[in-house]
Amino acid sequence: MEEKKISKPDYGIDKKSLGGIPEGLPPEEVERLQQLQVKLTDFVLRLIQAFLRTGYYTSDHPESKKAKEGLFQSFKVLFEEEDELAFLVREEQGGQEIFVEGVLPESQKLSRMMMKGMGELYVPKFAKYMERKDLISLTLKSRMGQNEFGAFVDIMSEPTLVDTKRKQDQDRFAQALYSRGIFNISYVFNEEFLALEREMPWRARLTLSRMRKDIKMIPILQQMMGREIKDIRINLLRDALRPIRQSDLLCAILRNSDLVTSSSDLEETIEDEIVSSLKKQYLLNTSKIFLREHLELKKLQKQDAFEEKSNRLVKKISRRLKDAATPETVNLLEEFFRHQLINLEDLPPALRDKIVLERLTDKFLRYTDQFFLQLDQAKDKEAFLNVAISFVRMIPELIRRDRFPEILRIFETLKGHFHERRMWALLAGQVLEEIGKGTIPHLLKEKFLKGKKEIRAAIIPLFAALEVGAISVLLDILKSSQDQWVRKNACEALIQIGPVAAIHLLKELEKQQTSAETICDILRVLGEIKSQEWQAPLAKVAKSFVTHEHSRLREQAIHTLCQAGGPGGEEVFLSSLNDPDLEVRKRAIWCLAMVKSSRGIGKMVEMLKEYSATPSPQNDKLETYIYFAFGLSGNMAIDGKTLEQILIEMIEKRGIKGLLGFLQKNPLTDASIVAICDTLAKIGTGESVKVLTRLEKSQKGTLATKTREAIKKIEERIRISTKP
Repeated sequence: MEEKKISKPDYGIDKKSLGGIPEGLPPEEVERLQQLQVKLTDFVLRLIQAFLRTGYYTSDHPESKKAKEGLFQSFKVLFEEEDELAFLVREEQGGQEIFVEGVLPESQKLSRMMMKGMGELYVPKFAKYMERKDLISLTLKSRMGQNEFGAFVDIMSEPTLVDTKRKQDQDRFAQALYSRGIFNISYVFNEEFLALEREMPWRARLTLSRMRKDIKMIPILQQMMGREIKDIRINLLRDALRPIRQSDLLCAILRNSDLVTSSSDLEETIEDEIVSSLKKQYLLNTSKIFLREHLELKKLQKQDAFEEKSNRLVKKISRRLKDAATPETVNLLEEFFRHQLINLEDLPPALRDKIVLERLTDKFLRYTDQFFLQLDQAKDKEAFLNVAISFVRMIPELIRRDRFPEILRIFETLKGHFHERRMWALLAGQVLEEIGKGTIPHLLKEKFLKGKKEIRAAIIPLFAALEVGAISVLLDILKSSQDQWVRKNACEALIQIGPVAAIHLLKELEKQQTSAETICDILRVLGEIKSQEWQAPLAKVAKSFVTHEHSRLREQAIHTLCQAGGPGGEEVFLSSLNDPDLEVRKRAIWCLAMVKSSRGIGKMVEMLKEYSATPSPQNDKLETYIYFAFGLSGNMAIDGKTLEQILIEMIEKRGIKGLLGFLQKNPLTDASIVAICDTLAKIGTGESVKVLTRLEKSQKGTLATKTREAIKKIEERIRISTKP
């Protein structure tokens, strides 16, 4: 016989061993749950102690009262909302284990909740206690009042009810509970554990067992509580489902809910309640699991009661998904539809419209020419608008499918009606305007930003066709994209749009709220748009950036100034020859050559003399660039010498090796020799051929090849120019 007095345990808890708390929660939530777990462990230990201690005394004995003192308050403090606390007995590999479920987000083993010494003392005793009562589940609901709770503890420790393995003892136990007004608990005996022949998770089987047990108790509960049977049933089912937070378990419970009752009507009612009680956070995954299992079931083609039930559940789950109306549930509903499990009318309006549009688009792609023929041959306004509007509706779906040629044909057809002033030209113009103002440019922008270069190349003509409607989204791309190729393609689209884009781009520059990189892109586009109307304003804007702190912007500014202002930018170009940035100086050289500035070319000749006297890696780069630039300006004369003569002197002094294979001081770099050959090929005469022939003999490999190519080009030009 066990001792009558059990010393009060030291229920200190090692927080490192705390379970039941999911990972990834905010620190403050983790701290709250840790504090709650300490309280839970305290209560569980005291409850077990009360069960064991009061068994030696009558319920009114001082020791029994002492064991229960403050216990109810410790129970109530665990709950912030309606919930329950359950003890579940399960056979594990090492023997029976008791799980504590409720209060915390996840269930946990009782043995891990306690300090090692407490666990070794109390877990075996409580497991033995549950075994003698033949209980595999014991649940306390948070709705329990103080008197009910006290009576419950008394009955659980009643000596005459310690062993309840026999049917008559279990009936006495149930009668004792109901006679004391205890109905906010739930319990399942071993023999009530359902359907071992069916494959399902243990926890789902236990929930179904509890449901079946609780449903049978409804008449007694109605007599005790005086409430409607429907309300009692709903509460019991929801109580049983509340602790289930895993979607696979919820799906298994739903699929096997026929085990709860033999009544087909009640079975459907239970299905309805399970489906309706699914919380939003579990609905989606539960439905996904159900769909996967249902499709596997349909493959078997058994057409049995289980498949019939599954077909029925398809309708109920799809209605619940429709009511939830989240983007995720709508996507899943679409999957139900794609598998031909539900009809078009079962879908929410927006999804239904999407499916109808897909079907219309499929038809358009099959009979494309007929659609355009209907538009071209429309005899009245309504007929034209019907086809045009169907085009507008289909364009987003065509974008999704990457059918850009068809979209371009739509744009070009509508523009053709507008520009050729056909019968419905005004309507076509209005439709195009609405396309530009709507979502279509933004959908194209999304594809443009995410797509590969082939996609972008296909979209550029669409932006160009939209003209004004595409300018704002193209500007957004220039501002937001970090991909230089994406920005380059956006610039190409703006260039194709042409002068129409210029006014918008100039206004964007006037705001002075754009990054230097975007300004560079805009200036590049404006420089490529050939429009006399915008040359003067563009030259003015470009000049405002030639002294900007960003060297890349200074370079682009003088380039654009050259394109827009031509010789009018000569002073700026000359000044930029002294810029601290190498690329800016190179661009200034290019600009001066393009405008054929004699002052600029003269300055470059002086620079060549300086570089010859004081060579350096940076000077070598600029020297090479000057030689290339001479080819842009033609065979100008500077201080009595043509550029050809100047280049020939350079070759003779610094390019041709002597008899012994040696050069004079500071020989030309290979890059400079290539540049001189390239320029002489453009401007050289017979004198150049003589010098280049000597140069070729003194060179080998690539340089010799480049020299021969230059000679051939000069001779070809001479031959063509001397033809009668």
